[in-house]
Amino acid sequence: MALYTFEDRKPDVAATAYVSPTAQVIGDVAIGERCYIGHGAILRGDYGSIEIGDETAVEEGVIVHARPQDWTRIGKRVTIGHG
Repeated sequence: MALYTFEDRKPDVAATAYVSPTAQVIGDVAIGERCYIGHGAILRGDYGSIEIGDETAVEEGVIVHARPQDWTRIGKRVTIGHG
């Protein structure tokens, strides 16, 4: 998995989460327990923040980009379909 720090923002991934080796997780992104982040997914918390609740699936090719100085919150047990 590709985890990138952006300025002072760094990803926080639960130990039970699966993040594909081809996914990119950038900046202030919190990924909860038992989550699935699919191949080619991009989670950009470079200028804003992203929070993904437990047991959520962000499937292949999905891009999530938080607005500057704001939060994008995805709840628990959510599926975001293929991009």
